[in-house]
Amino acid sequence: MSYRLLAMDMDGTVLNSEKVITPRTEAAIRAAIAAGKDVFFATGRSPMEVEKELSAFPEMNYAMFVSGALVRDLKTGETVHSVHIPFPIVEKILDIGEKSRGFLGIYAGNNVYAEKKYRGHMGEYGCKCFEELYERCTIWVDDLREAAQEHREEVHKINFYFGNEEDYLACGEELKKLPVTRASGIPHNDEVSPCGVNKGEALLAMCEKLGIPVSETIAVGDQTNDLEMIRAAGLGVAMGNATEEVKAAADVITADCDHDGVAEIIEKYLLET
Repeated sequence: MSYRLLAMDMDGTVLNSEKVITPRTEAAIRAAIAAGKDVFFATGRSPMEVEKELSAFPEMNYAMFVSGALVRDLKTGETVHSVHIPFPIVEKILDIGEKSRGFLGIYAGNNVYAEKKYRGHMGEYGCKCFEELYERCTIWVDDLREAAQEHREEVHKINFYFGNEEDYLACGEELKKLPVTRASGIPHNDEVSPCGVNKGEALLAMCEKLGIPVSETIAVGDQTNDLEMIRAAGLGVAMGNATEEVKAAADVITADCDHDGVAEIIEKYLLET
């Protein structure tokens, strides 16, 4: 099979445990793009949170953000695919958030919004690994509900983070009652997206836009928010550090994120064919 498109998750996939792209993986991505392949990030992050990585690949044509709710043409700025959470549902999610013992981030437009009272305390909510990213990219506000109201037509995702299993599960029981899609990027995390929206659905939209059969695509990831994308792709790949559920869904398991698993796939399936 000749593959033409590669969708790559970022955290725990393209990025290693130090949140950087290794030289081998960077070189492999560049070589694949130079060979005429469509290679792009498929991340749960907002556009603002990917600016640094995208600046390293000016030749990249597309990117998938906020777990599939937003796809952009990086050359023209055109929005290829966009879905937001209806505001009445956003309000219900925030009601649940106010009763929970979690840290919330709203992904709206290009940005992430979070309340100032949580700044510097992300380690208490199990998301210390994202603290540097939040410090660099987040708009810290006094009132998250006011921020949501201001951006009511562009809320693509709301993230919940919890410091323990009990709080995570209790909030999850409430979120189950709403017409939303839920996934997870790290332990004790709920990524709440518009109903039916996921990276797999966005991958199919990309294929339609580019005229590429889904059978000629590869998707690589490590967490449950990558599952639909891995299942939808012609070749679904799990990182060596992926959850067992993701590994079970994949066609192939590659090396972990600290040992250039993405480069391994590019070299084998995109550059040798």
